[in-house]
Amino acid sequence: MSSEIEIDGEGPSRQVLAEVPGRALRFLSAAGKNRQIRALLRERGYTDEDHREGWELLHRASGFGTGEPDEVEDAEVGKAVAELDAWDEPYFRFIRAALLRRHPAQEKFVFDNLTAQAGAAAVVSVKTLLDRLDALEKSPKRKATRKEDHAALETIAKRGITKEERSRLRQLVDIASGGGAAAEEGEGAEDGGAERAVIDSQEHLEALRALHAWYREWSETARAFIKRRDFLVRLGLAHRKMKVKVKPSPAAPPAPDVL
Repeated sequence: MSSEIEIDGEGPSRQVLAEVPGRALRFLSAAGKNRQIRALLRERGYTDEDHREGWELLHRASGFGTGEPDEVEDAEVGKAVAELDAWDEPYFRFIRAALLRRHPAQEKFVFDNLTAQAGAAAVVSVKTLLDRLDALEKSPKRKATRKEDHAALETIAKRGITKEERSRLRQLVDIASGGGAAAEEGEGAEDGGAERAVIDSQEHLEALRALHAWYREWSETARAFIKRRDFLVRLGLAHRKMKVKVKPSPAAPPAPDVL
């Protein structure tokens, strides 16, 4: 990952736009979890509203809808992220298996380009699952398949993914999105813990451009005023320095005995 945002003659290239969700996720995670980083950014005008806007733009650019999370304490954020991270892998597999045989069309809709993620990226993956299950329930665009969609929801409800459970998970997503989580050491070092986006429509392209503009503003602000390298590493704006091992000098041979 380069340290600067690449810009071509007509704006950011498609490759840069495809990388920006991962970069923004890492930035938001660090800004939400680390109080010192957040304080430094606030000195330069980074408000709670700017933070929520970043998450909203990230969700939109990732195709996962929008959110309006509340500000929360760091410990609560970390706990919510950890719970979602532990939940998504087994339950994605569980829900997919329940739908695949009985409701293949609904399985394809729910899990299209969706896989379990690690760390803060799990917040985004669980949110898209919930948004798509909500779409099965009541989206006007799916009116023609409403009966089949409700049957699919009934199937997973019998297996424990009830409306109440979906509501509980939604609350965890709102909490986690309100502050994010710091990237794990060594995890997602090249892409911020998120896969590169696949740009598949003009609407998606515009969403990525909006996220890129938000990220450019605040990442450049952070580079200008945050001097601690470890904070910049957490934000995804610098690389951790590699420790160079110095080989010890060979021991000098013993001096000959003097007769």
